[in-house]
Amino acid sequence: MMDSGSALSPEQAEQYFAHIGLPMRGAQGRDLRPDLETLSAIQAHHLSRIPFENVALHYSNTPRISLEIADIHHKFIEKGRGGYCMEHNLLLCHVLRYKGFQVHLTGARLHRDATTPIPGWSGWEHVVNIVTLADRSQYMVDVGYGGDGPILPVPLTPTGVTLPNLGIQELRLQYESVPGLSSRPDQKFWTYQIRNGADRPWRLCYAFSDLEFHPPDLEVMNFYTSQFPGSFLTTRVLAIRFLARDGHIYGKVVLDQDKVKVNTGGKSVLVQTCVTEAERVEVLRERFGIQLTVEQQEGIIGRNSALAGC
Repeated sequence: MMDSGSALSPEQAEQYFAHIGLPMRGAQGRDLRPDLETLSAIQAHHLSRIPFENVALHYSNTPRISLEIADIHHKFIEKGRGGYCMEHNLLLCHVLRYKGFQVHLTGARLHRDATTPIPGWSGWEHVVNIVTLADRSQYMVDVGYGGDGPILPVPLTPTGVTLPNLGIQELRLQYESVPGLSSRPDQKFWTYQIRNGADRPWRLCYAFSDLEFHPPDLEVMNFYTSQFPGSFLTTRVLAIRFLARDGHIYGKVVLDQDKVKVNTGGKSVLVQTCVTEAERVEVLRERFGIQLTVEQQEGIIGRNSALAGC
């Protein structure tokens, strides 16, 4: 195989595709082609088999997130865990390169509304993939945003197009000038937006350009996201798993600190509130497949994110 720019070995790639339940070869034993159909299938299978979670930042005495591909592969595929945006989208980037896609990573700024402690635009806290297909069409692919992330590749179309997401949710990308992001009126960004129903207002989620980000850029972002006390990922335990049937995503399960919500295509329904650490550890095991050792469970003692009984 020609050098694809992927850090994955053939064995690691085989293990990844086996883990997400997607054969590396299609009909008649032919390799999956680097086209939109394959891209969509990889995204859906990845989302439904590998959870978004930040458990390692809370249930550990020495919280640290590695962005080495071998470490992410070991964590996701061999240990059956998940991770947050940079881990997910970095691994996906190397998977896509291995399968012959032209893809690069770019940073994104998150937008938080007035109900959050620090509303407005963040620094570079998120990362997405931009894939260029053989016909030169481009798609944004994001498997690391969590519960409101896109479940399909989103075309980079300047005129904008509204697409169905999970259940009643719709999404769109707009190419536009964004107040608060640049003092230049001619500076434009892609903005990812969602709304939970055709009669609801659009909500800004994040903004990005086409500037390629490299490993040193991600390391700076990763350090802030995983170590800064004000980062939202260091203040609460999060886990999201998408539900799929026959390769199609139809719902999600979300653990947000102490609350467990399930959405099977309509609105999210609160199904449990964890009162103790024992209850939350059981939820992580039963609903997300995350098995914590006794040592890991003790790592949350004394943290603001801890529940009772630890």
